[in-house]
Amino acid sequence: MKVLDTRARRVVDEISRFNQDLPADARALKYSKMAASPFVFFRGTSHLYWLDVSRDWRISLFGGRPASQVWLQGDAHVYNFGALHDHEDRIYFGMDDFDDAVVGDYQFDLWRLAASMVLDLSERPFFSENLADRAVKALGKAYIDAVVKADGDNPALRLEHAPEPIRSFLQKVHRKNSREKMLDKWTSDDASRLNLEHDKLEQLSDQASQKLSQALSEYFKTCRVDTSKNLPVILDLAQRTQAGTGSLGTDRYYALIAGDCAGENLILDIKQQREPASVAVMPDAEQHWYRSNFTNEGRRHAQAYRAIAEHPDRWLGWMEMDGLSFSVRERSPFKKDFPTHQLSIDEYVNMAEIWGEILGREHARGSWQVQEPQNRFIAYIRDEVETDRKAFIRTLRAVSLNYARCVKQDWATFNLLLAPES
Repeated sequence: MKVLDTRARRVVDEISRFNQDLPADARALKYSKMAASPFVFFRGTSHLYWLDVSRDWRISLFGGRPASQVWLQGDAHVYNFGALHDHEDRIYFGMDDFDDAVVGDYQFDLWRLAASMVLDLSERPFFSENLADRAVKALGKAYIDAVVKADGDNPALRLEHAPEPIRSFLQKVHRKNSREKMLDKWTSDDASRLNLEHDKLEQLSDQASQKLSQALSEYFKTCRVDTSKNLPVILDLAQRTQAGTGSLGTDRYYALIAGDCAGENLILDIKQQREPASVAVMPDAEQHWYRSNFTNEGRRHAQAYRAIAEHPDRWLGWMEMDGLSFSVRERSPFKKDFPTHQLSIDEYVNMAEIWGEILGREHARGSWQVQEPQNRFIAYIRDEVETDRKAFIRTLRAVSLNYARCVKQDWATFNLLLAPES
């Protein structure tokens, strides 16, 4: 029998271990998605990334100290940015998905985002290493500038003042999406019931519906909607299936909530929350700190979301059911990923700057919740990183381009030894 080399053995063992508790059908679906490309594989294996970078000595060159700790998004990649809406249904462009949010060194997010960009670019016909290098350089510079300029009042990239190519994207989202269209897609009977004919919704048993309704009654105490006089009316419940890549197999539900009229009904997205993938590779002392501070994963998700995002959902909250933790948030009628495959070369470099700017702003905002004084992280980037900007960018370029190569090799190993046959 051919002996696996060390890296291949680690890849196979870690993916198998991480997914061993998934139902067989969910695991097969996840694996088939991951087999599609190195980028999708990267999205489905954040646990491998954290295992690889958690003890990388290069983190200490421009971090690895108290001042460099912020709230991280935890799974930064180019498709975790997109169109969202604020409390007044105004569209903006920002980061989404805080399931793996954790307090840690800012570079872990930046490295992962840069590597994801290289992998995404690799799928374009105009890809070259020179272009990837140029894009990573733009990302890093924009990140530093955004952190240094952060002052607590950093407006989101809204439709009315967003640069291209974001402006055209948000205009299209605004034109083609609305609450009414979302309800048409996911509901029936004049938006009074969830549409169980949708291939991604399944009916719950009476017992499961009752249990979920009881859990939601406790959730309403955790969100920032005024429920002191009347609890929101739950019109219908269903199980949500086939969502995401890394989160496939996670318990997920939709709850249809009555608005002032049928056209103002909303959908709550209820998602099981587990420990972030980074926790398993933390040293014992850091694991103890994490588990002492975050005893409920749904609450940790909400705390991170409110710390990082400029416009945290007012329906954002958490609940427990069957001993499991869940996050709850409104499903945005305008939620849309940015279509990177439509970008030209110059547009992609422009997008790299935008991604860097957003991540920098949100890290600065997230640092205010974990550090005293609040500008400690900003001062560190200004005094220790910006002053050695060229070396910082060189490190980011070396890490991201080389890690992207490693991911491509791991993907080949996965397809050879684990991916289901097509």
